[in-house]
Formats: sequence, C-alpha cells, structure tokens
Amino acid sequence: MAHPFDRYADWTDLKQLMEFSSMPLRKSMRVNTLKSSVEEFRSWANAQEWQLQQVPWCEQAFFVDRDPSTGSGRRTALGKDLLHLMGHTYMQEAASMLPPALLEAKPFETILDMSAAPGSKTTQVAAMLNNSGVIIANDVQEKRLWTLKNALYRLGVTNVIVTKKVGQWFSKQMSERFDRVLCDAPCTAQGTSRKDSDALMYCSMANIGKMAKLQRELLESAIHAAKIGGRIVYSTCTLTPEENEEVVAAMLTRFPDALEVINPLGDILAQAVLDSQIVQKSLNMKPFPAYRLWPQIYDTEGFFCAVFVKHRSTRNKERFESVRFQESMLPDGRARDIGAQLKHIYGTTFMEGGDVMFERADQLMLTNGPVSKFHLQVQDYSLGLPFGKRLKNGQIRLDHEIVSLRGNTATKNILDLNQVQYDLLMDGKDTDSPVELDGDVILRFKNIVIGLGLARDGLLKNRLPRWVVQKS
Repeated sequence: MAHPFDRYADWTDLKQLMEFSSMPLRKSMRVNTLKSSVEEFRSWANAQEWQLQQVPWCEQAFFVDRDPSTGSGRRTALGKDLLHLMGHTYMQEAASMLPPALLEAKPFETILDMSAAPGSKTTQVAAMLNNSGVIIANDVQEKRLWTLKNALYRLGVTNVIVTKKVGQWFSKQMSERFDRVLCDAPCTAQGTSRKDSDALMYCSMANIGKMAKLQRELLESAIHAAKIGGRIVYSTCTLTPEENEEVVAAMLTRFPDALEVINPLGDILAQAVLDSQIVQKSLNMKPFPAYRLWPQIYDTEGFFCAVFVKHRSTRNKERFESVRFQESMLPDGRARDIGAQLKHIYGTTFMEGGDVMFERADQLMLTNGPVSKFHLQVQDYSLGLPFGKRLKNGQIRLDHEIVSLRGNTATKNILDLNQVQYDLLMDGKDTDSPVELDGDVILRFKNIVIGLGLARDGLLKNRLPRWVVQKS
C-alpha cells in the first residue's frame, strides 16, 4: 500500500521526510511574558542545567534540551516544571508559534482567533498585546472550549471573550470588525505524525477534499471579518497542497483586487518560502509567498502558513443588534470597595489601570475597558480572568488565577515557603506556618506565587487547586 507521503517525492527529500516524521519532536517552551521575562526564564533554565536554543521565528521561545543523567533532567518532566505549572511558560510545538508571530498583533488591537482551542496561539497573542485590546477566542466544541479556558486562566489572560460559534458565522455577523484574524484551520493533520502515530490514518483523498472545502469556507469568513487594511493569517498542520497552497490560491482568485499575500519575516524562513514555491510551480500557480515547513528542514512538525493583507471590502457590512454579556459589569464604586478590602489584607488591590470587573452570581471576573465595550452579536461563553468569589459575609476570596498573575504585587500576608513546606503542599498535604499569620495567605516558592493557603494557629491549610497538586 502506498504511503501518504509518497506523493511528495518530487517536492522534497522523501527519505528524510519519512525519517524525521517518525522521530519524537524536540521539546520547546514559550515564555509567557504576562508573568515572566525571557531573562528570568534563562536564569531559571541555567540553574537547572537546561540547554536552550531560540526558536528562529519567536524571540520568547526556545528549544529545550536536558541531560537526563544530571540536574533536573533526571527528576522532573518539563510539563511538571514549576514555571510551566504556574503559567510562566507554555509547552508549545515550535511550528505552532509561527502563526501568531506572522500575525504581529499590536497592543490595543482587536483580534479574532477563529479556531482557538487548545489555546496555545491565543495565549501567545495575549502576551503580544500585554492583555490590552480585545481577543475573541472562538471554538465550536464544548470539550475544546474547556481546554481553551483552562489555558487562558493558567496563563493569566484578561483581555479575552470566549465564543462558541462555527467559524463561518463571523463572515456575515462580524464583517470588518477585526484588525487581525487568525484562521488556524482544522485539517488532516499529516504534520503531527511525530507526536501522533495515528495521524496518517485520516488523510484519504476524500477526507482531504472534505477538509479543503471547510478550510476555504473558514478562510473566506476570516477575510470578511478583517477590517480593510487588516491582516489574516491562514495556517494548517498538514502537508497536502489541497489544504494549503490551493486554498490560498482559491482566495486570491475569488478576491483578486482585495487581497495580497506577503512575507513579513523576510529571510528568516527563506527555505520554507522556497519549499512552498516548488509546490506552487509544480501545480502551475501564479507564485505567492507562503511558508511550507517540512519536518526535516527546521526539525518541527509539518506546517503551513500564509499571510494576507486586505486592501478592499469583500462583502457588504450589515447592522446587527448587540447581545448582552452573560456577566454583569460591576459599578466603579463597588469595584473600588473590593480593591480597598483587598488592599487592607494584602497591601494591593490586584487591579491595574483600565481594569474592569464583571460578576456572574458570586463569581467575579477581571477584564479591561475595550472588552467591556465590545459589541458582540452572540452571547459570550465567558470573558476575562477569574478574580474571586463573594462570600456570604461580604468578604472576597481571591481565585488562584489572579493570585498567580499578580500575587507578587502583595506586601502583606505572604508566606515564602521552604523546600519542606513546598513539597508537603504539592503532595496535597497541609504544613506549618508562622503563628502571626491568620487567614488567607499568598504562597511563594523561589519568588514564584503558587497560590493561596489558610493560616490558623501555626497550621497552613492547603488551598492549592486540585489540578496543581495532581500535575505536580
């Protein structure tokens, strides 16, 4: 039986493609600059004897190599590293960092991530915006939305509205609303075979054709949703030309005067651009710049990206009524009262200029002004970052998410843990605390906020989220 990759023999070194596609992926991590700096990460990695190599298209990301016989290499999986657990870093395949890098989102812009789950690209964009502006993070499956929300919460993203719609919905309902649109389309996923040995089981020509039809619909919707002058990034993790170059060509044919395909990275991925042009030439296409990442060239997943700039309108805009958020915005006075209460306890309000608070039942959520004013034509699935819960006595119990994002701004009720205390807490147990501490206490280890505990009479009750303890 023919191998799915046999058809690529005229475009790349088939032997190397087969060889690299059967090799495990290199580990790569992205620094979440909402919580840590690249310099802090380098220092952390150096202390643990990690070897770092920067990902060429992302200044905040690194391939990580460890000697399994020394240092932390023989103890802790990267996915259980404390920085990753607390959202200071994100385990992300290097190729998947390329679409946000090409998007080049700027602070205060409005961004649509059309197929956002599991959240790697959305959180990367949020860091680029430094939690300013608005991100609409959309997906259609309930299970994927929960995965998306967990990633947004762990990494401290406040500027997001999560929606649950098919991507085609944005074409009509939200025409020309976004400065930049990311269309990371569902695909046959041939490029993921390095981490999923079953990936090549679902790439029959019938399935390829089905996916290509869906991709054209989603990309067209993304184009309509972008403002004039806006940028659209199209990406897949597959290798088939039907889902990649042919989809791009179809949009250029459909909107010949409205779209331009550009190369924002210059020579950084020159080989990837050349590899796509080899395919385009073979298919008798008018050439355009695009990025085809064969696994063996950059030692990544197989991947494809193209970047459009929209110069003219592609459909008539229609007027739609806005729908209220599920959450209700807190009046400024009530938000100030909450801040004053927290400042008395912790020495900080956990709020910054421009923050806006919403509530839903007893749950408080933190976001920003642009999100609070964004007109949405469908009810949101969720918005912002969990901030705290209102207790029956009127007090606010902070959520882990806001504590792990801004806990280091506190000046009171902080406990710096020693190794024994930390190990006990991460094992799901209680530990001791100074007798002078009483009530909710912010817990730090090696200057990293890990959550909250409850101090009473020299005992610290463990209040770390269950998922923190289970993954540690």
